[in-house]
Amino acid sequence: MKLRYALTFLLAFFVFSLNAQIRYGFKTGLNFAKFNSPSETDNAGNSLENWDNVTGFHVGATFGYNFTDNYSVRAEFLFSKRGAKYTFDGESYRVFRFPNGQTLTTGNSRYLINVNNSYIDIPVVFVARWGSFELSGGGYAGFLVGSTGDGSLRYSGKTVPLGNTVVNAETGVTELVWNLSHNYRKDKAGAGEGPGIVIARVDARNIETPATLGAYYDIPDTRKVLYNTLDYGLVGGLSYYLSNSLYIGARIQYGLADITNNAADLSKTQINVSDGTLIFRDDKDKNFMIQASVGFSF
Repeated sequence: MKLRYALTFLLAFFVFSLNAQIRYGFKTGLNFAKFNSPSETDNAGNSLENWDNVTGFHVGATFGYNFTDNYSVRAEFLFSKRGAKYTFDGESYRVFRFPNGQTLTTGNSRYLINVNNSYIDIPVVFVARWGSFELSGGGYAGFLVGSTGDGSLRYSGKTVPLGNTVVNAETGVTELVWNLSHNYRKDKAGAGEGPGIVIARVDARNIETPATLGAYYDIPDTRKVLYNTLDYGLVGGLSYYLSNSLYIGARIQYGLADITNNAADLSKTQINVSDGTLIFRDDKDKNFMIQASVGFSF
């Protein structure tokens, strides 16, 4: 429903523009982006997650219509890369699966994931210009076209209920280490990839796992993807014209949409200990971004 409204609004704007005098332009620049997200906590209430800024870019075309010399409306069609540097460090669990069953372990996990999401962004803003300065504000719709992540996972823990320490069966080291290579739009449930394997010794059983884990390796039966296709929110910015056509600018893009699908947003701290049932998070994760741009308007 929200996607339909966004597309209807954008279509109406462009139809109106066909009969108007349009100013065309081009812009490119850097994105400084992260997620605004609630953190999971340990038993003492301490935050276990953090989302730091990542640097991406945007590039695309602009289309503007002047109502007067000082006021106008502008639409943009941008390819934009944004995401976040995600870290998790604290109390966690892992489920080790084998052909006839599974074993639950609890311990400590350390995740580091660089999330890179690619969007087609379509901001529509109202613009006021006084001399060389331009103030703009409005809204945007973003459509996810690519979503990947890479990083690592380190885990140490003990089995439930026997309390045996999980070790690397080949080295005897008590901390297991995996690479993470995630394609959030294409990875299959329970999938990992080579080369190489990690062999964990779990309650007198050797269990082989891929050395590189996919986005949904820990969710063996999901048909959902983590990141939703539609993003939307508010934008506001300030530009300075170096000449009649060349300008530099900065703006804030504040997401209002929940960009994650709760049915695939797996909790890293909570699991049903009695039967190993997975627990998913019912929270809201939103995009936040600061853009620095240089552009031309013709």
